[in-house]
Amino acid sequence: MNEQKLMACQECDALQRIPHVDPGRKALCRECGSLLYRNPRGGMERPLALMSGAFLFYLLANLFPLVTLDIGGASRDTSLAGTGWALYQHDMKLLGILVLATTVMVPGTLIGGTLYVLTGLYWKKQLPGMRNVLLLLSHMHPWEMADVFVISVLVALVKMSGMAEVIVDVGLYALLAAIVLGIAARGGMDMFLMWELLERMQGKPRIADSAIDAGEAG
Repeated sequence: MNEQKLMACQECDALQRIPHVDPGRKALCRECGSLLYRNPRGGMERPLALMSGAFLFYLLANLFPLVTLDIGGASRDTSLAGTGWALYQHDMKLLGILVLATTVMVPGTLIGGTLYVLTGLYWKKQLPGMRNVLLLLSHMHPWEMADVFVISVLVALVKMSGMAEVIVDVGLYALLAAIVLGIAARGGMDMFLMWELLERMQGKPRIADSAIDAGEAG
């Protein structure tokens, strides 16, 4: 007999059996119609390629300056990590640590960890610590604020453009590219499906095709 898995709806907490859905389709809550999980088209290949690109651009964003300010002939540039470090050195240690955590450490961990898990799932190989990495990713996503940081930088650049010559460097373009590719990669992923694929690799029961209490939609 197939083991039937249960899932609680994140919106109404209704507990229900969930079906296996075909690529391009999604499972909906039988009570409120909210999304339970979806099965994106293309499998792991598309998000793996996009996240690989995001990883490369994120490395470039950390290697090159974000912007250069030219004030009266004196130039000064700053990098992604340099912004938090500058705050830390100017008696704003807590804010500096927070900026470093949310713009460097958390995004780097998310991109690297997601790429690590996707690589294992794509090649169907049980990499060391995959389960722990996926668990960490599930809890860290709300703390990723690189996109908020970029918006803040753009607003600051507009305000400073009247006081100094602002030169946008390679690092900022690379960071924007990393954010866009990361968002596109996550659009082709579903956390529940990734857990299901991991459990399947470990020989645990799959979602029962006969569990049809939850709704299914295209």
